[in-house]
Amino acid sequence: MSNIDKNLDSLIFSFDSINKIREESLTISREIIRDCSKSIRYLHRNERKESEEYLSRAENKLNKLKLITKEVPEINYAGYVIDAEREFVEASLFFIFETKYVLESYENFKVHPSSYVQGIGDVIGEWRRKALENLRKLDLTSAEKYLEVMEDSLEILNELDYPDAITGGLRRYADNARALIERTRADLTNAIINESLRKDLSKLTKDEL
Repeated sequence: MSNIDKNLDSLIFSFDSINKIREESLTISREIIRDCSKSIRYLHRNERKESEEYLSRAENKLNKLKLITKEVPEINYAGYVIDAEREFVEASLFFIFETKYVLESYENFKVHPSSYVQGIGDVIGEWRRKALENLRKLDLTSAEKYLEVMEDSLEILNELDYPDAITGGLRRYADNARALIERTRADLTNAIINESLRKDLSKLTKDEL
C-alpha cells in the first residue's frame, strides 16, 4: 500500500468516526428537545410526575450527548448541541421554580454559558403564561411571584455585557424578555385595580343593603 493510500485511509477513518458521532448526536439532540417540550407541556397542565419523568429522560440523554462529543470540539459547539442544552435549561428552570420557587444557578448545569443565558431568555415566556393563568384565577399573589422571577432573570441578562457572538444573541433575548415583563406588569396592575374596584363595589352594595 502506498503512502498516499495509507494517508487516505487514515483520513477516511477519522472522518467516518466524526460523521458517525455527528449523526448520533443529531438524533440525541432532537430527542432531548422533544422530551423538554413535553416536560414543559405537562407542567403547564400541573402534571408534575410526568413532567419530571421527561425532564429526567432529557438529562440522561444530554449527559450522553456531552460524553460522545467531548473529544470532538467541532460537534461539541455545534448549533444543534447548544439548542439541546438551551431547551434543557429552559425546562429545568421551569420545573425547579415550580417545585422549589428558586431560580436555579448556572453552576448547577453542565452546559455552555450561552446555553444557560438563552434558556433564561426562553423560560421567561413560560413564566408569563403561568402569570396569566393565575390572573385568570384571580390569584394575584401567585401571578406576582412569576413576575418577580421574570424580573430577576432579566436582571441577570442585563448585567452580562458581552458580544452576541459568544452569548448566542443576548441582546435579542434581553429585549424580548423586557417586552414580556412590561406586558405582564401591565396585566397584573390592571388586575389589581379591577380587583380593588370589585371589592369597593361589593362593600358599597353591602352597605346599601
